[in-house]
Amino acid sequence: MPSPLNYLQIGAVHLDVPLPASSQEARGALQPAEVDLLVLESSGGRHVESGQARRAMEQLAARHAQDAIRVATLTPSGRPVALRCGDLAGMQVSASHAGGLIVAACRTGSKGVGVDLVDPLSAGPGLDWWDSTDSTSLKTNHDRVLSWAAREAAYKAARLDAPFAPSGIHVTMLGDDGFVWQIGTPGGPIAGRGCFFRVGDALLAVAVEQEAVSTAKCGDEVAACS
Repeated sequence: MPSPLNYLQIGAVHLDVPLPASSQEARGALQPAEVDLLVLESSGGRHVESGQARRAMEQLAARHAQDAIRVATLTPSGRPVALRCGDLAGMQVSASHAGGLIVAACRTGSKGVGVDLVDPLSAGPGLDWWDSTDSTSLKTNHDRVLSWAAREAAYKAARLDAPFAPSGIHVTMLGDDGFVWQIGTPGGPIAGRGCFFRVGDALLAVAVEQEAVSTAKCGDEVAACS
């Protein structure tokens, strides 16, 4: 599981959390991505949690805007978008809830951010249905939790308005604390990086879309899983 240093306190706002640049990005002198995170305890069932998550995203986004921010949901992906006076607000938001907890995220600019919260106790072999690799049967619950959370977060960060297809999301783990990801699309690959955090007993994956995407730039780190 993630390092104890990657622990996020419940009931707190965590501002400008850095996601270090991958080695390829660091050689290009790119700065670490900074993400605002808000961790809350749920106050009700799934419908109530969805409302809490939306308000949490709006709270984080309001830090970067003078006008009120409203978060709307796109279909069929369910992707949240931040709006200011009906127009895109120039920032990206994401949220996830599981195990009685809610996490919201906000990142300024045009590049995506995605979060996925997983209760390790609920993970099991049932998550293997989407993974066709021969090594599936050898996975531990720890492996399943990391793989699932990374793919969900990457899908959200890619901002694809299409149904979730985890088998098409290629992830390379960087120890227990991080990962890099790539998704092939008709318009070319979308890629990025991510980091794992502890939130109570749950695992949180935070993924960001990288500043520039090219097969050559990403090749060294994603070749093993493409």
